[in-house]
Amino acid sequence: MSQEEGTEPRSVLRASAATAILRSLEGEPEWRTPNWADLGFTVIDRGRYAIFPLAGAPVDEGTPGDPGTLADDADRLRRYCVHRYGGDFFHAEPQLDLDAGYGLRLREAGPLLPAAVRPPWWRIGGLVVLVIRSIDPGGAIETLALHALPGKWFPQSVLAPTTKREISRARSMLREQEAADASWVWPIDGADIEAEA
Repeated sequence: MSQEEGTEPRSVLRASAATAILRSLEGEPEWRTPNWADLGFTVIDRGRYAIFPLAGAPVDEGTPGDPGTLADDADRLRRYCVHRYGGDFFHAEPQLDLDAGYGLRLREAGPLLPAAVRPPWWRIGGLVVLVIRSIDPGGAIETLALHALPGKWFPQSVLAPTTKREISRARSMLREQEAADASWVWPIDGADIEAEA
């Protein structure tokens, strides 16, 4: 990322290496929820799902996250996911619905960056992962996090459920997503955080 001449570089704090987290998740059996803390990374454990804080940076006055210090990091991580888990950036990746379920919970937790884009997700075994760049509720910190969610929350088929059982299951999964807590605050207490200029 380039800096304008004469300006001080903005400090970026990093908590975890994203690609190492993704590779750890690949090794988890599909039939069980990982013991998140045992993976060895800074994590916000929410039981069936987890949030892995990756980086945080102060927001410039008047330009919250536009384009943002972490934009390049988020783009690199998304390209890694496309290469490793599929999709081609031509709308082939499934996208999170920001008006329902976990997408709505993310929007309620703080502004997402970029604001108009529905985040893509990738399936890793029995999990779904999202790369989320956002602004904390106070508007002072831009954050980057990896959200690991139960794959059951995201149907394999793009077709709408048709049987009573499928419809009931879809409603149950939506209720679980709507009850989820997608919020978190930087810095993470007890996190092993390194500063970068």
